[in-house]
Amino acid sequence: MTESRPRKPLFTAGSILRKRPPATPARLAVGAVLFGLCALGAWLTIPRPDVRVINASGQIVTVSVQSDGAAATRQLGVDRVWAVEQDFAPGTLRFQVKLPDRPEVSTALASPTLPLRVAIAEDGRIAPR
Repeated sequence: MTESRPRKPLFTAGSILRKRPPATPARLAVGAVLFGLCALGAWLTIPRPDVRVINASGQIVTVSVQSDGAAATRQLGVDRVWAVEQDFAPGTLRFQVKLPDRPEVSTALASPTLPLRVAIAEDGRIAPR
């Protein structure tokens, strides 16, 4: 009779650890640079809103933003920020703010470049930030 050899598992944790090259400072630096580049690329591809509206009026307001090809309306609570999701082209943006117990306030801003950040004042006027 022939004796059979004892069976060994194909992969063990010890054999994998022994075959891996050592982690030298140069390899760690290359890994850190690659990770940083991937993180930067992911951050740069996050879609950014064209317009942000900040409610600094101290009241709940209803805001409308209009442009030649896009429009959006939303009610904003006190100290809230609205990242307007519509695509606006650079040019004149018309803002309409409705405060409680007051008439509607309209403001037109010429924005040659986007993104644009604006804040609502206590009297309902819009000012760039």
